[in-house]
Amino acid sequence: MMTERTRGLLLGLVASALWASVFVAARYATTTRGVDPVLTAALRFSVGAGVAVLYMAIAGRWRRMARATEEIGGLAALGAVGIFGMGLLVFVSASLTTSINGALILNANAIFIAVFALFVGERVPLVRFLGLFIGLAGCAIIVLGRTPPQELPVASNLLGSLAAVGGAICWAAYTVAGKRYVRRWGGVETSTITLVMGAVMLIAMALARRPNLSLQLPEALAVIYLGVFPTAIAMLMWYRALELVDASVLGPTQYIAPIGSTLLGWALLGEPVSASFVAGAIVIVAGVYLATRATPDEAADRAGGEPPSTEPPPGPSP
Repeated sequence: MMTERTRGLLLGLVASALWASVFVAARYATTTRGVDPVLTAALRFSVGAGVAVLYMAIAGRWRRMARATEEIGGLAALGAVGIFGMGLLVFVSASLTTSINGALILNANAIFIAVFALFVGERVPLVRFLGLFIGLAGCAIIVLGRTPPQELPVASNLLGSLAAVGGAICWAAYTVAGKRYVRRWGGVETSTITLVMGAVMLIAMALARRPNLSLQLPEALAVIYLGVFPTAIAMLMWYRALELVDASVLGPTQYIAPIGSTLLGWALLGEPVSASFVAGAIVIVAGVYLATRATPDEAADRAGGEPPSTEPPPGPSP
């Protein structure tokens, strides 16, 4: 029988696999097709928010989501950081540097998640930190390895990489701060509200820039894909996973995304795979294993029954 931990990690891995395509699709839309990065981000999250709201309507989960609006200020702040901030920086990064570099740096956010998790009272064992640093080292091997010439121009690797670091910090804060709302109102409800709030902010910023709103079929399909799969589906899965496992356990599953991003970048954008990628991928897998495996204390807790949680249970309070 599948445990809650296994189910949560599986959901996190599926979400991360879907996120592997984000930078490739984003770089295609912004660099190859010339769509404004802010507009692309706004369209992506607008589609994602629409799909999430549609799912809530079909699933009949409006009541809990309506009650969650009691904390609309906090949820709006969460959307500003995790959707508006992260989403904007992802597309800025994609317009400036390669999809491989951007994806690797952004998905190294697990190290920030582990640090932030300490401030909300999560236990982060030393072996988990070791796994996080090993995974980060694997990303560094790939990023710092020799990069062959690229088919698509790189405008500024430095600025693009810094934007990806900012996105990583935003996503880490979103993951850790969102745990409280997930346990109180539910992962799907929390994710839907933050998607809507962040999308509204991105739309306002995009319209203020007066972009060209005419999209050809290729970029329209790219935006629809981004909005449905790595946004609505992946983010709903991610916050559902947060109902089942701690943020510090879930975060390292994102190290799978850079591997997928690199393969897609090579296959679809002509971004070559080097020997450093192979070496780094091996190190990343080792880091994920150490960072997500149960410690002896956690295994003993599950075998003998975990002590009662001091945090609010999932769902609205009376």
